[in-house]
Amino acid sequence: MGTWGSLIVGAILGVVFDICIKGIWKIIIRRKEVEDNNHINISGDWFAAWQTSVDNQQLLNTESLKIKQQGKNVVVNNCERAPENPRGGYLWRAKLQFYQGRYLMGWYFPLKSENNSSKGIMYMTHFSQRKEFYGKWIGSGYDGELEVGFLVFAQTREGAKEKLEQLIQNHPHDVKVIGYDM
Repeated sequence: MGTWGSLIVGAILGVVFDICIKGIWKIIIRRKEVEDNNHINISGDWFAAWQTSVDNQQLLNTESLKIKQQGKNVVVNNCERAPENPRGGYLWRAKLQFYQGRYLMGWYFPLKSENNSSKGIMYMTHFSQRKEFYGKWIGSGYDGELEVGFLVFAQTREGAKEKLEQLIQNHPHDVKVIGYDM
């Protein structure tokens, strides 16, 4: 084999070695992130219940979700528009971070196909024994550019809505204002 052949073989081996090292490094990082999350994997089918409003009237939306977790990175897709909110419901995706097996935070935005400008951030706390998340969202919505409300992720639609109703009942002072008009 000539000099050129040796150079080509060396370059190919270098590229293969680089790909292998990067792959191993990703596996190590993901394992560390899973350890940081107490080995909790939240991937799967969930349901969300949102406190929102349309025409300044409170609505409690429910939606089915698909959650995919890779290490601390979590992607949430809703699978349907809220049946309770035909005018204000839309398909959305969220990109979140899962910290210490307890805190889920990040942003959500509509799918491009929805022709909708609603978007915002969410912060939730995970209760692993009950397989539930409770928290709040803040963002733009049907009634204005700055809205806020409670949010629950649970294993069933009924469970999510029930927990949301309990949050609202137990914290009425936190839900007086849903949307802010400027």
